[in-house]
Amino acid sequence: MKTKVLYLACLAAAGFCACAPADNTVFTDDFNNAENFSLLWTDNAADNEYGKVEYLTEGGVDNSGCVKISNPERGALRIMHSLEGLEPGKLYRMSAKMKCEGVKEGRGAVLYLLPDDLEQPWNASEFAYEDKDWTEVYMDFVPDQEGKAVICCSLGFPWGTYNGGKALGTVWYDDVCVEPVGDQMYHRASDHIEVWLDTANVTITDAQMDEWLSELDRVYEAYNELVGEVPFGGRRIHIINTPGIEPGYWALAGNPILWNSHVKVKDVIERTAEFDDWGFGILHEIGHVFSAGNIRGRGSWNWNDEIFANFRMSYAVEVCNGGVSQRNVVYRGADVRDYYKIFYDETIGAGIPKNNGDALHYTFLRIKDKYGWDVYKKAFRALYALEEDQLPKLDGAYERFLYFLGHVSEAAGEDVTLTCYTPEELELIEESLKR
Repeated sequence: MKTKVLYLACLAAAGFCACAPADNTVFTDDFNNAENFSLLWTDNAADNEYGKVEYLTEGGVDNSGCVKISNPERGALRIMHSLEGLEPGKLYRMSAKMKCEGVKEGRGAVLYLLPDDLEQPWNASEFAYEDKDWTEVYMDFVPDQEGKAVICCSLGFPWGTYNGGKALGTVWYDDVCVEPVGDQMYHRASDHIEVWLDTANVTITDAQMDEWLSELDRVYEAYNELVGEVPFGGRRIHIINTPGIEPGYWALAGNPILWNSHVKVKDVIERTAEFDDWGFGILHEIGHVFSAGNIRGRGSWNWNDEIFANFRMSYAVEVCNGGVSQRNVVYRGADVRDYYKIFYDETIGAGIPKNNGDALHYTFLRIKDKYGWDVYKKAFRALYALEEDQLPKLDGAYERFLYFLGHVSEAAGEDVTLTCYTPEELELIEESLKR
């Protein structure tokens, strides 16, 4: 079913009852008018064999109107509303009242955006499960570059997460609101980075925060030096705290970078001021943002970006003389090499064929020690320039490893697999990457 598009400026000018032009709210719906509901919202019930979307005149907060979404089978059943006229690059908050009954699996009952044309498709509210009385949930988001966003109130999440995303049970929604994020969050910006953080997580001064952001700007510029291009057309990268991430994920790359509110955010921020620790996790996520997919808008060459997000970080930390901590040690500048040597010594160096990206990372740094960073700058530029149909068919991770080193060898003028690896090391790496 085609989503209805509403022009907020026109609605506000007309005093339309679903909007609240008296303040900076751009959209509200309390579900107390059935005609408005049919005009403002669409659903995907036709795509769900067993699921049902119902508009109710009572049963909501204070027994007002509401929407009931139910599904006895796992699915992603939602109501949707299209927003236009939002300001690109600005952070907005969608909130809603939610009640659950027997919600299980996937992302449970959740708010999210349809991902078309977004630079962060994983954004969502905190996931609700089991039985829950009326409570408010929220999701912060940045619209696409045309100022559009399709907000969803849902039971289940439609695309792949580690738990499949889809859910079953019953959820009721009421009092949906969209407004710009103001002083609900701590906000600072630099040339390349913009942070929106839970106020309780920020105990350092504005000047200390600005110093950290200036260091992140230097990292951003170093990543550009290494790969030769910037992501998202050079627009600022937002970093926002969010409760809507699966357990075990520290953060998720994109724009905005989603920083899990449930991890020790405050400790990371305090370390930036106390130890000049630039934040390993944040530098890693910004490193992901500089992948070929984010820069080119397509996958092209993108082998094992967990390795290369950290490898880009090693370059930035070295050339900027930055500091990052792991295992209670702050590694500064080129000394970050010592951290990755730990994993090499535990695996390849010990003759153990264990798949470990950090151990491979160390071997890449050995190549850098022999030839300098320029061989990687040339290799990344050549790899990022590849179109999909220019990539050879590569069978497995070891072939991708050799394909990458082939570009480094071309830049070095000799075969780095011969000059920087022993035959025994290559055998161990090949065996480990087949596991």
